[in-house]
Amino acid sequence: MSISTPSRTKTEPAEAVPGSNGPATEVQELVEAPKRRHPWVVLGTIVFVIIIGAAATSFLFTGSGSQSTNDAYVEGRIIRISPKVSGQVISLRVDDNDSVKAGDLLLEIDPVDYQAKVDQVRADANVGEAQAAARAAATEATRRASDYRRYAAMGTDGVSALQLETSKHAADAASDQKDAAEKKAVAAAAELNVAKTNVGTAQAQVAAANAQLRFAQLQLQYTKVYAPESGHVTRKNVEAGAFVATGQPLTAIVPGDPWVIANFKEVQLEHMRVGQPVEVRVDSFPDSPLRGHVQSLQKGTGSRFQLLPPENATGNWVKVVQRLPVKIVFEPGQPCVELLAQGMSVEVTVDTRKQPAAIVEAR
Repeated sequence: MSISTPSRTKTEPAEAVPGSNGPATEVQELVEAPKRRHPWVVLGTIVFVIIIGAAATSFLFTGSGSQSTNDAYVEGRIIRISPKVSGQVISLRVDDNDSVKAGDLLLEIDPVDYQAKVDQVRADANVGEAQAAARAAATEATRRASDYRRYAAMGTDGVSALQLETSKHAADAASDQKDAAEKKAVAAAAELNVAKTNVGTAQAQVAAANAQLRFAQLQLQYTKVYAPESGHVTRKNVEAGAFVATGQPLTAIVPGDPWVIANFKEVQLEHMRVGQPVEVRVDSFPDSPLRGHVQSLQKGTGSRFQLLPPENATGNWVKVVQRLPVKIVFEPGQPCVELLAQGMSVEVTVDTRKQPAAIVEAR
């Protein structure tokens, strides 16, 4: 009896007066409330587990197969333009951000002084050539005169030989004439050698004058500064009428072949290889991703090329994760590449799951 009475007390609800909120009604609501909330708790738990599983799956199959960084910027070549001669700028043909083609005239320096130098050197060269021609003619005349004297002496010897039959004295005199003629011939030969030396000196002077003429002509050509390559003019710091010196930076040309330098942490480089595809998102137009590929990995971290590289063998040492610059080039045929400017911030994602064909063939 003692066992059945408590059981009947727990299972039988208390009677409530109709139309009133008595204690029996409150007890029934408290007992039935957990039963009504139980399905929602189970459903929420299931949704939470699904979300966690999806996130884990995405990390394992997607995140682990790519490496991303926003420590990346657009880089490119900068061609600095400087004159090879000094002078006053008389004509400036370009302005900031102008598009130029290879061979376009950028500016012109006053050529008057250099033209005068060319004329002076050309006149000196003409005088040297005239002097060399005169010396050559004199040398030729000396040679012909020497030949004439030698032949004349030989003719006298022939006549003296005929007289030798009639007079021994005449023969001795002819022999003396022969010796004198030979000495004159030797003297004439020496004079001819001196004349040839003078001609050689004159020719050397003419060659030096021609070299100076070519140099003066080059200086005159350098007064016109042309674009060495197609691109856009930037950092123009010269105006018409200004005096410029040799080697002074006047402007710069940025060609249209940019690339990206992405600084990845060293722990991200385990599976990164040259040739892997890259997605580049530029902060200026994030909805237009660009395609590229890994071109190279720098053989040295950024800290190794600082003015004062770290010396880890001295003092207290704290390990710092290093970053390695990775060069990424764009695939051809993408119009948005023309909108890029050097220094723009980008975010890159390298698909490290894809192995380049060259690496696969090597294996």
